[in-house]
Amino acid sequence: MIIMAALVKDYMIRKREIVSPDDSVKSAIQLMVDNDQGSVIVLDENEKVIGIFTERDVLRHYLTNQSKFLYLKVSEVMSSPVATVSMDTSIADALTLMNKKNVRRLPVVDADGKMVGFVSWMEMFKNIPPSRL
Repeated sequence: MIIMAALVKDYMIRKREIVSPDDSVKSAIQLMVDNDQGSVIVLDENEKVIGIFTERDVLRHYLTNQSKFLYLKVSEVMSSPVATVSMDTSIADALTLMNKKNVRRLPVVDADGKMVGFVSWMEMFKNIPPSRL
């Protein structure tokens, strides 16, 4: 299989680390630590992706809000809007979008904007056959 002809659905994983915009930053960080993940996806009440909370968000916001940072709502510090892809997006297009937006992860959504998984540059690159490198 030629890697750039592959589709996101071939490399995406199901994301279990999901939070609501009203969850505390502390609980989101705990979920990330417990699952050894660098991000959590933020979904609204209709299971639509509205943001992503990442290690970068922690670093960007911590120093300005040290005393109350852990008690802020995820919605106050998440990255939003978040770029998304569909399962039928090509890996080449997903990588181009990641590069353009300077992100390492993209939620994968269905036609209604509901999350079905996520894809990361790590998942894509660790599955490239050595002969393609």
